[in-house]
Amino acid sequence: MDWKIFAAAPLAAVLLVASAAPLAPLNGWSSGSTGKTSKAYLMGIDNSVQFQGQRSISVQSQEGLVEADSHAGVIQSAFGYQGRRVRFSGWMRSADVKQWAGAFVRVDAEGTERFFGSGARKDLKAEDLPFGAGGSSSQERWMEVSIVVDVPNTPTAMVSMGAMVVGEGKVWLSAMRFEEVGLDVPLTTARIGMPLPTPEQRAAEAKRLAEKASRRIPPNLSLE
Repeated sequence: MDWKIFAAAPLAAVLLVASAAPLAPLNGWSSGSTGKTSKAYLMGIDNSVQFQGQRSISVQSQEGLVEADSHAGVIQSAFGYQGRRVRFSGWMRSADVKQWAGAFVRVDAEGTERFFGSGARKDLKAEDLPFGAGGSSSQERWMEVSIVVDVPNTPTAMVSMGAMVVGEGKVWLSAMRFEEVGLDVPLTTARIGMPLPTPEQRAAEAKRLAEKASRRIPPNLSLE
């Protein structure tokens, strides 16, 4: 089997006490978030929370700046696995979780990430949500998480993975591993926990946008 691994996971967990130290930048990763401001979530490396001596990536909501469907994540991507079954795993802990926090994996046939940003949420359906390993309650001790997905068999197929918080909460992910697995390994079916608009809410929003588009506002009454 062709194993492709970017970090090795240790066999046992040791939890170090967290401090309020600032998060360090994440080289080689990207990030995305929604919320009342661009600073609704802090994202980066938390040197103060370690798993068996290994640093952790972290996403942390900031009080008063997020809503139930606000979300943020740190993201790593992989290409060249089209038609393969892959697994993203690691060790996770979380705190102050009100909606959902954990690890996620998203597969996309076209090689584009459509999940983050308010525009992407307008027509978001349950089947569009990333696969997740985590929960709606805080996990104060390190726990192993694993997500297994099939990658579409298209030339531009992409796998996105990382740590995510929906709503309020904090998550840490360490000792990460990404690898190809056999077809005998069961697929993950759980999705991240994120509230989605009802059909009635979708219809009301579509009507509001249509009415807005049909109006013409006088463009320069103030003669600026």
